[in-house]
Amino acid sequence: MKNFRSPSSPKPIQIPIGNSQVLTAEIFGKFPVSKNSPSPVICIHGLTGNLKNFTPLARDLVKQGLTIITYDLRGRGQSSKPQIQYSQDLHAKDLKYLLDFLKIEKANLLAHSLGCWISLAFGKNFPERTDKICLIDGGGQLSFKRKLSSLFMIQESLQRLGKSFPSRETYIELAKKSSIFSSWNKNIENFLNYELEEIYENDSVQYRCNIPIYVIDSELKSMGGAFKPWHIPLQILRNPIKNFRIFNKNKILPYSQIHSPVLVIQAGKYNFQKGDELLPDAAINIFKKKLKKVVFLTLPDKNHYETILLSDLKRDETISWFFQSFDPL
Repeated sequence: MKNFRSPSSPKPIQIPIGNSQVLTAEIFGKFPVSKNSPSPVICIHGLTGNLKNFTPLARDLVKQGLTIITYDLRGRGQSSKPQIQYSQDLHAKDLKYLLDFLKIEKANLLAHSLGCWISLAFGKNFPERTDKICLIDGGGQLSFKRKLSSLFMIQESLQRLGKSFPSRETYIELAKKSSIFSSWNKNIENFLNYELEEIYENDSVQYRCNIPIYVIDSELKSMGGAFKPWHIPLQILRNPIKNFRIFNKNKILPYSQIHSPVLVIQAGKYNFQKGDELLPDAAINIFKKKLKKVVFLTLPDKNHYETILLSDLKRDETISWFFQSFDPL
């Protein structure tokens, strides 16, 4: 007798990406999809996220007939973490490896934060493999001042990296005290537990977030930033030409090269103080001018992190409608 697997229970899988490295993924729902079904939805998490960020949303969307695939970016979660240069283009290539391995001809992309920039890079580099794109509070064109503000805003989420904790409970309790979340739930706890690794340090068992600092520092440097924002002026002084090229590359985003329909979901609530939003109204106005087929949704009571980690019926209904029914023609 075959074991029954609920559609909301994911199937774990590892995707080879070359050089003995892998991406860890989970598949929710029917796969492969039938001929007349919507393309599978690939979920791409943020800078210090992991595949568990999307688990609650995936369980809701699969009930509405969608197939959802979540995965850990290279350098996060249970995926390989080589000490290399990380960038949006690297992750876009990894995403193509994932589609090729799973024999997915065309995919819908559901992204949060950094994942939005990866989705745009993929849509630009592989338009024939891109169906629709949903950007959750990311992918906006920001002024230099806004980028600096964003770097300082995310510092709280970086504080957990590289530190050891005596127990899982200590780690979770510290996260609960953060002002990032207006409320707490089991899904947030599952996401944080997933990223913890057990290490032996000072003759005792300790726990540490499994995201290496070099991964995040490299990722931020590829966008003109740094793990510690006050290192940016030093980087510019050390290599002004290289940094000028990086700033120039990141100045203009590839909106004109995106031919897919796009749903932009904006956090309507600031994170710590007014003006620290990662997708300000100015960025929304640029989306309106530059993207060819775009629709918008604002979540007035959610900040950047809450847009993905807290439940929201309107968000889920809109995403389901967009991937299953939206036709810009």
